[in-house]
Amino acid sequence: MVKQVIKKLLGEKNTDRIRRLKTSIDAAKSTWHNLSTPQSTRDRLNLSQLMSVHMLEKAMVVGNTKYLSAVKYPALIDSVTRLIDMGVPPDDYTVSESIAVIRSALAALPGHEDAKSQLEALVAKYSIPQNFRGGMEVIPSTEILSHTNFDFHAFVSSRRSVRKFKDKIISREVIYDIVRDALYCPSACNRQPFKVYFSEEREKIAKIIKATPDQFITSGFHDCLIVTCDRVLLSPAELDDQEYINGGIFLGYLVLSIHAHGLGSCLCQFLQKDRRQEKVKRSFGISDSEVIVCFVGIGELEDEVSFACSQRRPVETVAISLDS
Repeated sequence: MVKQVIKKLLGEKNTDRIRRLKTSIDAAKSTWHNLSTPQSTRDRLNLSQLMSVHMLEKAMVVGNTKYLSAVKYPALIDSVTRLIDMGVPPDDYTVSESIAVIRSALAALPGHEDAKSQLEALVAKYSIPQNFRGGMEVIPSTEILSHTNFDFHAFVSSRRSVRKFKDKIISREVIYDIVRDALYCPSACNRQPFKVYFSEEREKIAKIIKATPDQFITSGFHDCLIVTCDRVLLSPAELDDQEYINGGIFLGYLVLSIHAHGLGSCLCQFLQKDRRQEKVKRSFGISDSEVIVCFVGIGELEDEVSFACSQRRPVETVAISLDS
């Protein structure tokens, strides 16, 4: 009744605007709740640290010595110390990478002896692992190009959206291998805000498949992944779209990685405005700060595979030349 009254008074267009406004308000409330909790505060410090050290790496790559010299390294090292004091383990990814990058940046600069001593004292005090690579690497271009000598068109065009698989669960080890390769996708400031949830238990897998947004295409699924993007690893100004930009880039790599491992996949998008987001997250213990980007059906191919033809558009209608 209320919806009908609003439609009559404001019209359909304004009703849509109100719906979008409500979605934005709900997202803002969720974000504020996330950032006001102790865990999220720690994660936010994690993000700040991660972004800072990645800027150092980029400055080294482009040779911006002015930026490198202007960085206040003692303050940066203090922030790593605060992370550890707040409970972040010394062998945590953020701590180890930060130490490796800061050490690399300081090694490239003359002076800064106090900061160098402060850094090494921190490493010794907390026994921080030193097997992380950080900073800048230089390799011959031939080393990169040596891995491109294969028919990429044949590989990428042979990938299909598969909607019916053999009745078999993909092992944890294979999932780890697939995700490990997909993690080489680019992400904003190397934040890597994505996560992949899976199970090896049939009952839980059935629950995941039941939660997919389109039951019409999942009847042939026997295994399924949940891909999320953690909003706490994004700045507030980016929350309208970056979770789907970063998540989408990761998904592209993930499906190609699945294909490279000899398995099939099918994507089931799950939009943020879907009212079931929060319910599904609670069902699988996914944190409030994460957004479910997609479900990915995964499995071994049957002897014969049925798929939609999905003819591609003419390349000239997608790659638009700006030349006269």
